[in-house]
Amino acid sequence: MLFFYYNYCMKFFKSFIVAVLISFTTTAFCACGGNIAPKLDIQNTLGVWWWDNRLDSSYLEFAVNNGVDEIYYYTSTFSENNRSFIQSANGYDVSVYWLTGEYTWIENPQDFYSELEKYISFQENSENTFSGVHLDVEPHQHPNFEERREELIGSYISFIYNVTTSFPNISFDLDIPFWLDDIITFNGQTKEAYKFLIDYADRTFIMSYRDSAEKIFDVAREELEYSSSVNKPIFLGVETGDEEDVVTFNQESKSYMYSELNKLSSLSNLNFGVSIHHIKSWLELKNY
Repeated sequence: MLFFYYNYCMKFFKSFIVAVLISFTTTAFCACGGNIAPKLDIQNTLGVWWWDNRLDSSYLEFAVNNGVDEIYYYTSTFSENNRSFIQSANGYDVSVYWLTGEYTWIENPQDFYSELEKYISFQENSENTFSGVHLDVEPHQHPNFEERREELIGSYISFIYNVTTSFPNISFDLDIPFWLDDIITFNGQTKEAYKFLIDYADRTFIMSYRDSAEKIFDVAREELEYSSSVNKPIFLGVETGDEEDVVTFNQESKSYMYSELNKLSSLSNLNFGVSIHHIKSWLELKNY
């Protein structure tokens, strides 16, 4: 696929430059007895969720030094700060997507459309613009999800269908949990919920939050295979926040997480990107 071929070439070039810098820096530090922080170097597209838009430039530098290609940047008030951040990231050849999402939009979609109007206005009046919309709408956050599971998942699919078909010129990413395999009937079709969502999104991000390469791949296997069959880009998500040990690398180190992520491509010949949740807790992981 051209999407992945282009990003592979860009990643190779960036990795080469980073490798040269790392080699030079490592030599200097070793001569002084210093301790070098590990660097992430994977060949596929690498993204990161950026939930706190107040973070200083050191976080962007950290992301760039670890080969990040794209950032999912949360904001609810479009401002000059957004333009400045996008300009800075673009200067490093890093794309920025608008990160947003509320589970309440499933039942009250007009609230989302009101936010989208602000996004469209920003895009139309800015030289430095977002590359698309990254939706993090999670139906399982609804307080009555267990009692109304099938209904809410069906409404979620309907919401995503209406959004993506109403605005075909906007690129929509979608975050989904790895367990969304409920059988749903929608628009005359009956199949697993995740298949509808992969069909309707431009790109899908699986919240495959586990703390080893094998487990990450195993929980997302079905979504990976389906996205490949319909020629849709897909990303495997990993967690670094303070969550239950089995779902996060928070209790481990950068070095351990990087070694696991570098194993992912050896587990499958399918194409996929990798995304890390989220920039602040990632940077704060211990190095070794």
